Amino acid sequence: MNRDEEAEIRSLLARAADDLPAGGVPAQTLLVAGQRAVRRRRGLAAGAVAGVSAAILLGSAVLMGGVRPAVTPGDNRSPEVARSAPTATRSAPTATRSAPTATRSAPTATRGAAPTLAPERFDPTLRMFRLGSLPPNAGHQSYQSDQKMIVARADVPDAISPGGPVEAGPIMASSGSVTVRMGARGVDVLAEQREPSLGGGTPAPLPGTPVAPVDGHPAHLWTGDGETVLSWEYAPGGSIAVTVWDLPSPEAVARQVVAGLVWETTRMTVPFAPVAAPPGTTLDGVEVRNFRGRWLSVFAYYVMSSGAGRATGRDVIIGVTDGMYAGNGSDFGRTKLTVAGRPASAEDGPKGFGAYRVARVPGCAGCVAEVNLESEAGWASVGGRDGALDVAASIRMVEGSDDPAAWRPL
Repeated sequence: MNRDEEAEIRSLLARAADDLPAGGVPAQTLLVAGQRAVRRRRGLAAGAVAGVSAAILLGSAVLMGGVRPAVTPGDNRSPEVARSAPTATRSAPTATRSAPTATRSAPTATRGAAPTLAPERFDPTLRMFRLGSLPPNAGHQSYQSDQKMIVARADVPDAISPGGPVEAGPIMASSGSVTVRMGARGVDVLAEQREPSLGGGTPAPLPGTPVAPVDGHPAHLWTGDGETVLSWEYAPGGSIAVTVWDLPSPEAVARQVVAGLVWETTRMTVPFAPVAAPPGTTLDGVEVRNFRGRWLSVFAYYVMSSGAGRATGRDVIIGVTDGMYAGNGSDFGRTKLTVAGRPASAEDGPKGFGAYRVARVPGCAGCVAEVNLESEAGWASVGGRDGALDVAASIRMVEGSDDPAAWRPL
């Protein structure tokens, strides 16, 4: 499990603490259960915006083949994901972690000029590449810049419950996915697969079996725990891994995704007016998530410049969601809190954790501004609960926020 997934799990657990019974369930038990859910890719939690007490995210097998051109936010040609209930049966992924047999795939090349130098750190304000090919029905996409690892992901959305709708919400499930991870110099993009399985045993022999090269670089293929990973070194000390989960012909899918990678450096932009970095923090990354061709959430991640007090890898998360909550963006369950006359929600967790939201963002009536605190240092920097709510209430959308072309850099 990489640091982003660990942060996600710990954040979700922290926000769920108030709903646990007295005496509760041991934290380690919950953490292990969360790790199992992430490792098996049964579902997709909506990152920093998942303010729920508990969730088991289930996905059903959907037979798919090939890839299609990617759809950019706002593209009217975005596909409509079927809303019928998925089949209730699916074979469990095999537990074997043995290396796959050798394949005869042809060499693969990406589009544009792939990097020839692995930086010590990425610039979190820049987007390095985009996905030009996606699995069919991959209606949920995300791109996350970071100083150490860039992550782009495409998921096939699934219904949370049998017969339910396939739609955006605080919890989302998926029935298959492709994830591209690009590491800075010395960053292990295979860290998750190198871990022993949750039931014990030894780590998998990675990177796997030698296969046809990518961009002229030696490549390897590994299969285990329901995943297939195609990896190569794009530059000395810098690697890329493409993980395919629960899709047929996974190596073929991975290579088509690789062939669709478009290398182009552009600025990361957001649909809200620039927000000052919390005192003592620096920008660590930006995540943009799209659902069915429209943006769903945009978050900026901040870390304490000193690195002290960090609990999850990020200290403060600030951003906006659109279409995540019902009731004109103000359905927060039992909350009766208001801030600046607008519906709000405050979920206090232990040891510096908390999720704080204010609905009806000026410029977007259905949008919700959100501030998440994930360390004691981050809590102190923002000013705790009241400070986080004030920051959320201060966020304003840019004019024309529906169109990513109108977005602004942080």
